[in-house]
Amino acid sequence: MARTLLPPSLSWLWLLLLADAASAANGFSVTRLRDNVFAVMRTDPPGFAVESNAGFVECADHVVVIDAQSNDATTTLVLSEIRLRTGKPVRYLVNTHWHDDHIVGNRIYRNAFPSMKIVGHAASLDYLPTQGKKNRDQFHQAIPDVLASFRKLLETGKTRSGKPLSEEQRRSLESDIRLGEGYATVPSDFVALLPDIAVKDKYSIRDAGCAVDVLALGNAHTTGDLVVHLPRHGIVFVGDMVGWPVPLVGLDQSRVREWGGTLRRVRDLEASVVIPGHGPVMRDNSHIDRIIDLMTTITRRVDEARATSDSLEAARGRIDLTDLRRQFAGESDVNGALFDAYVTGPAVGNAWNLR
Repeated sequence: MARTLLPPSLSWLWLLLLADAASAANGFSVTRLRDNVFAVMRTDPPGFAVESNAGFVECADHVVVIDAQSNDATTTLVLSEIRLRTGKPVRYLVNTHWHDDHIVGNRIYRNAFPSMKIVGHAASLDYLPTQGKKNRDQFHQAIPDVLASFRKLLETGKTRSGKPLSEEQRRSLESDIRLGEGYATVPSDFVALLPDIAVKDKYSIRDAGCAVDVLALGNAHTTGDLVVHLPRHGIVFVGDMVGWPVPLVGLDQSRVREWGGTLRRVRDLEASVVIPGHGPVMRDNSHIDRIIDLMTTITRRVDEARATSDSLEAARGRIDLTDLRRQFAGESDVNGALFDAYVTGPAVGNAWNLR
């Protein structure tokens, strides 16, 4: 029996619909923001394990990619989505900062495009082979025990405090395990690729089909944060200086006291679309404003507590973040746990220690 073939335009649409369904099953979706600008957005529920959002811009004769992923397999899936939409080579890969869920997959792109340039913050030239390697080694040593503890919680159906797991907590744990298993695939002898183009202030990519500015606007999530601004389109990729549902604060690496000022400089770009390192596409500045307020309020309360406290431990007893926790977590047990882990603990300590 003869088969009826779809017209070429419909065939291409059908392939894209199949690709969108496949990418959703793999934990991400691909969103066209403008004609030649795409966001690769993670669809995992909130949890302790995360994978990075990403993006790509199709220029006249090449592609600019923003961020890789935490392992080879996930990065390969993203690259396949890029190749489905354009046959142009990737010429630049921008890392918004140096954490593994944004840089491990760099080698997948380098293997596919040997002449590609990696664009990163100048500070990562020193960090990645030194403290970055130490942190990675410690992290990977802990993965088996952490995964075992998560699996145990699912098996028992109870939280660490003995309460029954809610459906939200169960979905979060399942996601943590899935992403953690991806982390575990990175070999112990992994060596991070260093930037070919080290940005201290600004690096611009100009092409007949696109304009991309890579900007070092200040410290926030790390001391090596970059943003990728597309001035013609009013789009900015901000990496982990914007995280959802709560910002990811590191006790030693972040800079709570500078975070708000850096985000104000992001606001000055007047972008209408913001792509965070983790979380959904944002089409206004409401979440950025919440993070600015969070960081400035924590800094103020730490300074107030310092006047009557001789240690961080004593200050913690005088610093109440209940109102801020409610803003970010609401009634969610998962979001509340994330706020406690990433804000109540490290953000207060960071503001106290790094004046």
